[in-house]
Amino acid sequence: MRLTLKQARLLAGFTQKEIAEMLGVHVHTYMKWERNPEEMSVGTAKHFSKIVDANFENLFFDHESNLIRQESDYKGVDRFDRTSG
Repeated sequence: MRLTLKQARLLAGFTQKEIAEMLGVHVHTYMKWERNPEEMSVGTAKHFSKIVDANFENLFFDHESNLIRQESDYKGVDRFDRTSG
């Protein structure tokens, strides 16, 4: 069963502001991600899943087990995550 970011956050007992602070982003950025989670980088998505203690796959994969946003679609950051794995 796929959870939304909002559902996972609420189940973990955090506010949007608290999650944004833990992710190191402005609260408006996090609010945007709750509406459009595919805009979140893979590294940030993994960090979020750890914060809320939720299964990464339940948050970011649809029922057919396809990644909502493929890592290759994200051009830019996440070097640490890509090289540390």
